[in-house]
Amino acid sequence: MAVIETSDLGKTYDGGVEALRGLSISVEPGEIFGLLGPNGAGKSTTVRLLNGTLVPTRGEATVLGYRAGDDRIRMESATVAELAQLYEHMSVAENLRFFGDLYGMTKPEAEARIDELLERLEIADRRETRLGSLSTGLRKRVHIARALLHRPRLLFLDEPTSGLDPESARHVIALVRDLATTEQASVFLCTHNLPLAERVCTRYGFLVRGAMAWTGTMDELVRETMPVESVVITTDRGERTVEIDDERGINAAIRSVMDTGALILEVRRLQPSLEDAYFAIVEGNEEGERDESAAS
Repeated sequence: MAVIETSDLGKTYDGGVEALRGLSISVEPGEIFGLLGPNGAGKSTTVRLLNGTLVPTRGEATVLGYRAGDDRIRMESATVAELAQLYEHMSVAENLRFFGDLYGMTKPEAEARIDELLERLEIADRRETRLGSLSTGLRKRVHIARALLHRPRLLFLDEPTSGLDPESARHVIALVRDLATTEQASVFLCTHNLPLAERVCTRYGFLVRGAMAWTGTMDELVRETMPVESVVITTDRGERTVEIDDERGINAAIRSVMDTGALILEVRRLQPSLEDAYFAIVEGNEEGERDESAAS
């Protein structure tokens, strides 16, 4: 059973602003699904519709087998959002104890879980530190600890690296990969940080102006944006680009260059990055929408 299933999900805010339209997606257990798009594309609206903090204007959604908005979703999932709040006048441990109590955890259970998470997140030495005195990166780790306290089956991450320095961002990236396996959690990641998404996600969806432009894996994305593969062979005589049909074509390309007597220095397979593919699809979709608008 899919952990997230939506059909024609949409949200129109007061004033007629259509933030999300016709969203139909399915996220399977164990997936790290990356919902990508520029600011204003509808990513945060999607998370809020799925975790029940917003009511859809139209369409349907089920999360963990429950209809979106069901209180049971909040007990079996967690959200780490860019603007999520904890209590800055309280210590790290006091914050986590408070939320453990909200989740119905016993005191021994909560203390054991807090110890475990603080060690894993490498902030055990900040246990009694007032939250407000911590750096942005350390506070983000506390937010993640709070989200993982009750061992959620599904974790929503909305711009988890926003405002972080590169070192802290790398730490969060490693945590996302780790929790999907060790916590056996599915992850729904919303971000415009394409390098982050490429390193951690197993499947992607591209939002453009509130509508889904494309979904699929990285392999499917490569086939979509680069139907003809090539290798670049660098020799002592310069570079040569050779088209190939499949992996076996690489050897044939190398042999063809060796037959010329050139000395091969490097062989590089051309493959688009997530960023390359993203802009190819998103910009193409936006151009299509502009053409339709002009025609109407």
